[in-house]
Amino acid sequence: MKVLMLSDLYPPIIGGGERYVESLSEELARRGHEVTVCTVSSPGLPRYEEVDGVKIYRMEGFFQKIPFLFSDPTRKWHPPTRDWLITRQLSSVLEAEKPEIVHAHGRILYSFLTLKQKKRIPLVATLHSYAFLCPRTDLMRGNSICDKPLTRDCIACGSGFYGLTKSLFSYWGTRINRGKLTLVDKFIAPSSFTKETCSRALGLGHDDILVIPNFYSVGGNGGRKEKVDLPDDFILFVGALAPHKGIDVLIEAYHKLDTQTKLLLIGGTHPDHRYRSERNITVIENAPHSLVMEAMSRCRFAVLPSLCPETFGMVVIEAMSQSKAVLASRIGGLEDIVVDGETGILVNAHDTEGVAQAMDSLLRSPEVASRMGRKGMEIYLKNYTVDVVVPRIEALYQSLV
Repeated sequence: MKVLMLSDLYPPIIGGGERYVESLSEELARRGHEVTVCTVSSPGLPRYEEVDGVKIYRMEGFFQKIPFLFSDPTRKWHPPTRDWLITRQLSSVLEAEKPEIVHAHGRILYSFLTLKQKKRIPLVATLHSYAFLCPRTDLMRGNSICDKPLTRDCIACGSGFYGLTKSLFSYWGTRINRGKLTLVDKFIAPSSFTKETCSRALGLGHDDILVIPNFYSVGGNGGRKEKVDLPDDFILFVGALAPHKGIDVLIEAYHKLDTQTKLLLIGGTHPDHRYRSERNITVIENAPHSLVMEAMSRCRFAVLPSLCPETFGMVVIEAMSQSKAVLASRIGGLEDIVVDGETGILVNAHDTEGVAQAMDSLLRSPEVASRMGRKGMEIYLKNYTVDVVVPRIEALYQSLV
Protein backbone atom coordinates (compact mmCIF):
# COMPACT_ATOMS: atom_id res chain seq x y z
CA MET A 1 0.00 0.00 0.00
CA LYS A 2 1.20 3.53 -0.74
CA VAL A 3 1.07 5.61 2.46
CA LEU A 4 1.63 9.36 2.79
CA MET A 5 2.52 10.55 6.30
CA LEU A 6 2.00 14.21 7.17
CA SER A 7 3.88 15.43 10.23
CA ASP A 8 4.50 18.93 11.55
CA LEU A 9 8.05 17.95 12.51
CA TYR A 10 10.18 14.87 11.87
CA PRO A 11 13.56 13.54 13.07
CA PRO A 12 16.29 14.51 13.49
CA ILE A 13 14.05 17.02 15.31
CA ILE A 14 13.81 15.55 18.83
CA GLY A 15 10.44 14.77 20.39
CA GLY A 16 8.22 11.88 21.36
CA GLY A 17 5.69 12.53 18.60
CA GLU A 18 8.40 12.93 15.98
CA ARG A 19 10.10 9.67 17.00
CA TYR A 20 6.77 7.87 16.90
CA VAL A 21 5.99 8.99 13.34
CA GLU A 22 9.50 7.93 12.30
CA SER A 23 9.08 4.51 13.94
CA LEU A 24 5.69 3.97 12.32
CA SER A 25 6.94 5.06 8.89
CA GLU A 26 10.02 2.84 9.00
CA GLU A 27 8.06 -0.15 10.31
CA LEU A 28 5.46 0.18 7.54
CA ALA A 29 8.29 0.35 5.00
CA ARG A 30 9.82 -2.82 6.48
CA ARG A 31 6.43 -4.50 6.06
CA GLY A 32 6.47 -3.79 2.32
CA HIS A 33 4.47 -0.55 2.12
CA GLU A 34 5.66 2.44 0.09
CA VAL A 35 5.93 5.24 2.64
CA THR A 36 6.40 8.95 1.96
CA VAL A 37 6.66 11.62 4.68
CA CYS A 38 5.86 15.29 4.16
CA THR A 39 6.94 17.63 6.95
CA VAL A 40 7.84 21.24 7.65
CA SER A 41 11.42 22.15 6.77
CA SER A 42 14.10 22.93 9.35
CA PRO A 43 17.40 24.81 8.94
CA GLY A 44 20.29 22.64 7.78
CA LEU A 45 18.17 19.67 6.73
CA PRO A 46 17.79 18.56 3.09
CA ARG A 47 14.54 19.27 1.28
CA TYR A 48 14.42 15.64 0.10
CA GLU A 49 16.10 12.44 1.27
CA GLU A 50 15.45 8.74 1.66
CA VAL A 51 16.13 7.10 5.03
CA ASP A 52 15.55 3.40 5.78
CA GLY A 53 13.23 3.01 2.83
CA VAL A 54 11.16 6.13 3.63
CA LYS A 55 10.97 9.11 1.26
CA ILE A 56 11.07 12.43 3.15
CA TYR A 57 9.96 15.77 1.70
CA ARG A 58 10.60 18.89 3.80
CA MET A 59 8.47 21.90 2.89
CA GLU A 60 8.86 25.58 3.72
CA GLY A 61 5.53 27.34 4.00
CA PHE A 62 4.62 31.01 4.04
CA PHE A 63 4.50 31.19 7.83
CA GLN A 64 7.94 29.58 8.21
CA LYS A 65 9.36 32.60 6.39
CA ILE A 66 8.26 34.92 9.23
CA PRO A 67 11.06 34.65 11.83
CA PHE A 68 9.35 36.34 14.82
CA LEU A 69 6.58 33.73 14.85
CA PHE A 70 8.86 31.05 16.27
CA SER A 71 10.82 31.24 19.52
CA ASP A 72 12.82 28.16 18.46
CA PRO A 73 14.07 28.40 14.83
CA THR A 74 14.59 24.62 14.67
CA ARG A 75 10.94 23.87 15.51
CA LYS A 76 8.81 25.86 13.09
CA TRP A 77 5.42 24.31 13.75
CA HIS A 78 2.65 24.36 11.18
CA PRO A 79 0.13 27.10 12.04
CA PRO A 80 -3.49 26.35 13.03
CA THR A 81 -4.73 27.10 9.53
CA ARG A 82 -4.02 26.24 5.92
CA ASP A 83 -0.66 27.33 4.50
CA TRP A 84 -1.20 27.71 0.76
CA LEU A 85 2.51 27.23 -0.04
CA ILE A 86 2.53 23.88 1.74
CA THR A 87 -0.75 22.92 0.06
CA ARG A 88 0.84 23.57 -3.33
CA GLN A 89 3.87 21.42 -2.47
CA LEU A 90 1.64 18.66 -1.11
CA SER A 91 -0.27 18.67 -4.38
CA SER A 92 2.98 18.04 -6.26
CA VAL A 93 3.86 15.14 -3.95
CA LEU A 94 0.41 13.62 -4.47
CA GLU A 95 0.92 13.69 -8.22
CA ALA A 96 4.38 12.14 -7.94
CA GLU A 97 3.74 9.50 -5.27
CA LYS A 98 0.02 8.71 -5.81
CA PRO A 99 -0.69 7.56 -2.23
CA GLU A 100 -3.65 5.32 -1.47
CA ILE A 101 -4.07 6.68 2.06
CA VAL A 102 -2.91 9.73 4.00
CA HIS A 103 -2.09 9.65 7.71
CA ALA A 104 -1.75 13.07 9.39
CA HIS A 105 0.06 13.83 12.63
CA GLY A 106 -0.46 17.48 13.59
CA ARG A 107 -1.75 20.74 12.18
CA ILE A 108 -0.18 20.14 8.77
CA LEU A 109 -3.51 18.37 8.28
CA TYR A 110 -5.07 21.79 7.63
CA SER A 111 -2.96 22.26 4.49
CA PHE A 112 -4.14 18.92 3.12
CA LEU A 113 -7.90 19.26 3.65
CA THR A 114 -8.49 21.20 0.41
CA LEU A 115 -6.67 18.47 -1.51
CA LYS A 116 -8.68 15.82 0.33
CA GLN A 117 -11.89 17.32 -1.06
CA LYS A 118 -10.50 17.19 -4.60
CA LYS A 119 -8.65 13.88 -4.55
CA ARG A 120 -10.94 11.92 -2.19
CA ILE A 121 -8.01 9.98 -0.75
CA PRO A 122 -8.86 8.30 2.60
CA LEU A 123 -7.53 10.37 5.50
CA VAL A 124 -6.55 9.24 9.01
CA ALA A 125 -5.40 11.64 11.74
CA THR A 126 -3.70 10.68 15.02
CA LEU A 127 -4.40 12.92 18.02
CA HIS A 128 -0.91 13.28 19.48
CA SER A 129 -1.95 16.51 21.23
CA TYR A 130 -5.06 18.65 21.73
CA ALA A 131 -4.11 20.98 18.87
CA PHE A 132 -7.48 20.69 17.11
CA LEU A 133 -9.44 21.91 20.16
CA CYS A 134 -6.92 23.90 22.20
CA PRO A 135 -4.95 26.82 20.68
CA ARG A 136 -2.17 26.14 23.21
CA THR A 137 -2.35 22.40 22.35
CA ASP A 138 -1.95 21.26 26.00
CA LEU A 139 -5.58 21.60 27.23
CA MET A 140 -4.50 23.63 30.25
CA ARG A 141 -5.92 26.81 31.74
CA GLY A 142 -3.63 28.07 34.45
CA ASN A 143 -2.72 25.06 36.55
CA SER A 144 -5.87 23.06 35.77
CA ILE A 145 -7.25 21.03 32.88
CA CYS A 146 -9.44 23.23 30.70
CA ASP A 147 -13.04 21.99 30.72
CA LYS A 148 -14.32 24.54 28.19
CA PRO A 149 -12.00 24.48 25.16
CA LEU A 150 -12.47 26.78 22.17
CA THR A 151 -14.28 29.59 23.96
CA ARG A 152 -13.18 33.24 23.94
CA ASP A 153 -11.45 32.59 27.23
CA CYS A 154 -8.76 30.91 25.10
CA ILE A 155 -7.59 34.35 23.95
CA ALA A 156 -6.71 35.53 27.44
CA CYS A 157 -5.25 32.14 28.29
CA GLY A 158 -3.03 32.15 25.21
CA SER A 159 -1.99 35.77 25.71
CA GLY A 160 -0.11 34.84 28.84
CA PHE A 161 1.42 31.94 26.97
CA TYR A 162 2.70 33.60 23.78
CA GLY A 163 1.28 37.12 23.51
CA LEU A 164 -2.00 38.64 22.34
CA THR A 165 -1.35 38.65 18.58
CA LYS A 166 -0.37 35.00 18.38
CA SER A 167 -3.16 34.10 20.77
CA LEU A 168 -5.82 35.74 18.59
CA PHE A 169 -4.46 34.09 15.45
CA SER A 170 -4.21 30.68 17.07
CA TYR A 171 -7.70 30.89 18.60
CA TRP A 172 -9.51 31.96 15.43
CA GLY A 173 -7.54 29.54 13.25
CA THR A 174 -8.41 26.62 15.53
CA ARG A 175 -12.04 27.68 15.86
CA ILE A 176 -12.68 28.35 12.15
CA ASN A 177 -11.08 25.07 11.08
CA ARG A 178 -12.93 22.91 13.59
CA GLY A 179 -15.81 22.28 11.19
CA LYS A 180 -13.45 21.08 8.45
CA LEU A 181 -12.32 18.14 10.57
CA THR A 182 -15.39 16.23 9.36
CA LEU A 183 -13.33 15.54 6.23
CA VAL A 184 -11.15 13.17 8.27
CA ASP A 185 -12.33 9.61 7.68
CA LYS A 186 -11.05 8.28 11.01
CA PHE A 187 -9.23 9.68 14.01
CA ILE A 188 -6.83 7.60 16.10
CA ALA A 189 -6.69 8.43 19.81
CA PRO A 190 -3.80 6.88 21.75
CA SER A 191 -5.84 6.75 24.98
CA SER A 192 -9.44 6.62 26.17
CA PHE A 193 -9.08 10.06 27.80
CA THR A 194 -8.00 11.58 24.50
CA LYS A 195 -10.93 9.95 22.69
CA GLU A 196 -13.52 11.13 25.18
CA THR A 197 -12.11 14.66 25.40
CA CYS A 198 -11.75 15.20 21.64
CA SER A 199 -15.07 13.56 20.83
CA ARG A 200 -16.90 15.86 23.22
CA ALA A 201 -15.08 19.07 22.22
CA LEU A 202 -15.14 18.48 18.45
CA GLY A 203 -18.65 17.03 18.24
CA LEU A 204 -17.43 13.71 16.87
CA GLY A 205 -19.34 10.46 17.11
CA HIS A 206 -18.18 7.43 19.05
CA ASP A 207 -17.23 5.60 15.84
CA ASP A 208 -15.28 8.56 14.44
CA ILE A 209 -12.37 7.94 16.83
CA LEU A 210 -10.59 4.62 17.25
CA VAL A 211 -8.37 4.03 20.30
CA ILE A 212 -5.03 2.55 19.21
CA PRO A 213 -2.15 3.07 21.65
CA ASN A 214 1.29 4.14 20.56
CA PHE A 215 4.03 1.53 20.39
CA TYR A 216 7.70 1.44 21.25
CA SER A 217 10.18 -0.54 19.20
CA VAL A 218 13.02 -1.78 21.41
CA GLY A 219 16.30 -1.01 19.68
CA GLY A 220 14.73 1.44 17.22
CA ASN A 221 15.59 5.14 16.71
CA GLY A 222 19.03 4.77 18.24
CA GLY A 223 20.26 8.08 16.89
CA ARG A 224 23.81 9.32 17.31
CA LYS A 225 26.04 7.66 19.87
CA GLU A 226 27.38 9.87 22.60
CA LYS A 227 29.50 9.15 25.65
CA VAL A 228 27.97 10.64 28.78
CA ASP A 229 28.76 9.51 32.31
CA LEU A 230 25.55 8.54 34.10
CA PRO A 231 25.26 8.38 37.89
CA ASP A 232 25.68 4.97 39.49
CA ASP A 233 22.35 5.12 41.34
CA PHE A 234 19.53 7.39 40.17
CA ILE A 235 15.83 8.11 39.69
CA LEU A 236 15.01 9.12 36.11
CA PHE A 237 12.80 11.78 34.54
CA VAL A 238 12.53 12.02 30.74
CA GLY A 239 10.51 14.71 28.97
CA ALA A 240 10.44 18.35 27.98
CA LEU A 241 12.37 20.42 30.50
CA ALA A 242 9.46 22.68 31.35
CA PRO A 243 7.13 23.20 34.35
CA HIS A 244 4.07 21.62 32.67
CA LYS A 245 5.87 18.26 32.87
CA GLY A 246 5.95 18.59 36.65
CA ILE A 247 9.69 19.17 36.98
CA ASP A 248 9.30 21.81 39.71
CA VAL A 249 7.05 19.43 41.65
CA LEU A 250 9.57 16.62 41.18
CA ILE A 251 12.56 18.67 42.32
CA GLU A 252 10.72 19.94 45.39
CA ALA A 253 9.60 16.39 46.22
CA TYR A 254 13.13 15.05 45.75
CA HIS A 255 14.51 17.62 48.20
CA LYS A 256 12.21 16.15 50.84
CA LEU A 257 13.93 12.76 50.60
CA ASP A 258 16.74 11.54 52.80
CA THR A 259 18.65 9.59 50.15
CA GLN A 260 21.97 9.36 48.36
CA THR A 261 20.20 8.18 45.18
CA LYS A 262 20.52 10.94 42.63
CA LEU A 263 17.85 12.50 40.40
CA LEU A 264 18.59 12.54 36.66
CA LEU A 265 16.57 14.84 34.36
CA ILE A 266 16.89 14.21 30.62
CA GLY A 267 14.92 16.22 28.06
CA GLY A 268 14.58 18.80 25.36
CA THR A 269 15.19 22.41 26.26
CA HIS A 270 12.39 24.95 26.39
CA PRO A 271 13.01 28.55 25.23
CA ASP A 272 11.37 30.05 28.33
CA HIS A 273 12.75 27.76 31.03
CA ARG A 274 16.17 26.45 32.06
CA TYR A 275 17.07 23.88 34.68
CA ARG A 276 20.62 23.58 36.01
CA SER A 277 22.45 20.67 37.58
CA GLU A 278 22.93 20.97 41.31
CA ARG A 279 23.96 18.75 44.21
CA ASN A 280 22.59 15.23 43.54
CA ILE A 281 20.49 16.50 40.59
CA THR A 282 21.93 16.12 37.07
CA VAL A 283 20.35 17.73 34.00
CA ILE A 284 21.18 16.44 30.50
CA GLU A 285 19.72 18.50 27.65
CA ASN A 286 18.73 17.27 24.17
CA ALA A 287 20.21 13.82 24.61
CA PRO A 288 20.03 11.22 21.81
CA HIS A 289 17.45 8.50 22.29
CA SER A 290 20.18 5.89 22.70
CA LEU A 291 21.33 7.67 25.87
CA VAL A 292 17.75 7.97 27.11
CA MET A 293 17.26 4.23 26.82
CA GLU A 294 20.62 3.47 28.43
CA ALA A 295 19.54 5.62 31.37
CA MET A 296 16.14 3.92 31.39
CA SER A 297 17.77 0.49 31.64
CA ARG A 298 19.96 1.57 34.58
CA CYS A 299 17.63 3.73 36.70
CA ARG A 300 15.87 2.68 39.91
CA PHE A 301 12.51 3.72 38.44
CA ALA A 302 11.06 6.41 36.18
CA VAL A 303 9.00 9.43 37.25
CA LEU A 304 6.57 11.41 35.07
CA PRO A 305 4.68 13.84 37.35
CA SER A 306 2.95 15.75 34.53
CA LEU A 307 0.66 18.65 35.33
CA CYS A 308 -0.96 18.53 31.88
CA PRO A 309 -3.16 15.69 30.58
CA GLU A 310 -0.78 13.66 28.43
CA THR A 311 -2.55 12.15 25.42
CA PHE A 312 -0.49 9.01 25.98
CA GLY A 313 2.99 8.94 27.56
CA MET A 314 5.70 7.34 25.42
CA VAL A 315 8.17 7.59 28.30
CA VAL A 316 6.01 5.21 30.32
CA ILE A 317 6.06 2.38 27.79
CA GLU A 318 9.78 2.94 27.21
CA ALA A 319 10.30 2.41 30.94
CA MET A 320 8.04 -0.66 30.90
CA SER A 321 10.08 -2.11 28.03
CA GLN A 322 13.09 -1.97 30.37
CA SER A 323 11.20 -3.60 33.29
CA LYS A 324 11.08 -0.38 35.30
CA ALA A 325 8.36 0.76 37.68
CA VAL A 326 6.79 4.13 36.82
CA LEU A 327 5.61 6.86 39.17
CA ALA A 328 3.21 9.11 37.26
CA SER A 329 0.42 11.63 37.66
CA ARG A 330 -3.15 10.41 37.75
CA ILE A 331 -4.07 12.46 34.72
CA GLY A 332 -4.94 12.09 31.04
CA GLY A 333 -3.70 9.11 29.08
CA LEU A 334 -1.24 8.10 31.81
CA GLU A 335 -4.10 6.38 33.61
CA ASP A 336 -4.53 4.05 30.62
CA ILE A 337 -0.96 2.80 30.87
CA VAL A 338 0.15 2.78 34.52
CA VAL A 339 -1.72 0.23 36.63
CA ASP A 340 -1.63 1.75 40.11
CA GLY A 341 -0.02 -0.62 42.59
CA GLU A 342 0.89 -3.15 39.89
CA THR A 343 3.19 -1.53 37.33
CA GLY A 344 3.81 1.67 39.25
CA ILE A 345 2.23 4.34 41.42
CA LEU A 346 -0.22 7.06 40.41
CA VAL A 347 -0.39 10.30 42.38
CA ASN A 348 -2.49 13.42 41.91
CA ALA A 349 -0.99 16.15 39.75
CA HIS A 350 0.64 18.97 41.78
CA ASP A 351 0.89 16.67 44.83
CA THR A 352 4.47 17.29 45.90
CA GLU A 353 4.06 15.36 49.14
CA GLY A 354 2.49 12.43 47.28
CA VAL A 355 5.39 12.28 44.81
CA ALA A 356 7.89 12.41 47.67
CA GLN A 357 6.15 9.62 49.57
CA ALA A 358 5.90 7.43 46.45
CA MET A 359 9.60 7.90 45.61
CA ASP A 360 10.55 7.16 49.20
CA SER A 361 8.41 4.01 49.17
CA LEU A 362 10.04 2.68 45.98
CA LEU A 363 13.53 3.50 47.25
CA ARG A 364 12.90 1.74 50.56
CA SER A 365 11.32 -1.31 48.88
CA PRO A 366 13.42 -2.14 45.81
CA GLU A 367 11.81 -5.58 45.62
CA VAL A 368 8.42 -3.90 45.12
CA ALA A 369 9.86 -1.69 42.37
CA SER A 370 11.33 -4.78 40.70
CA ARG A 371 8.04 -6.62 40.87
CA MET A 372 6.23 -3.64 39.35
CA GLY A 373 8.86 -3.48 36.61
CA ARG A 374 8.37 -7.13 35.71
CA LYS A 375 4.61 -6.67 35.56
CA GLY A 376 5.10 -3.60 33.41
CA MET A 377 7.19 -5.63 30.98
CA GLU A 378 4.37 -8.20 30.72
CA ILE A 379 1.84 -5.49 29.88
CA TYR A 380 4.25 -3.83 27.44
CA LEU A 381 4.69 -7.11 25.53
CA LYS A 382 0.94 -7.65 25.49
CA ASN A 383 -0.18 -4.18 24.39
CA TYR A 384 2.57 -1.84 23.17
CA THR A 385 4.98 -3.63 20.83
CA VAL A 386 5.32 -3.13 17.08
CA ASP A 387 3.83 -6.53 16.34
CA VAL A 388 0.73 -5.77 18.41
CA VAL A 389 -0.01 -2.18 17.39
CA VAL A 390 1.07 -1.78 13.76
CA PRO A 391 -1.22 -4.55 12.40
CA ARG A 392 -4.17 -2.64 13.90
CA ILE A 393 -3.12 0.48 11.96
CA GLU A 394 -2.65 -1.56 8.79
CA ALA A 395 -6.14 -3.04 9.26
CA LEU A 396 -7.57 0.48 9.60
CA TYR A 397 -5.83 1.60 6.40
CA GLN A 398 -7.16 -1.44 4.55
CA SER A 399 -10.73 -0.88 5.76
CA LEU A 400 -10.68 2.69 4.44
CA VAL A 401 -8.96 1.93 1.15
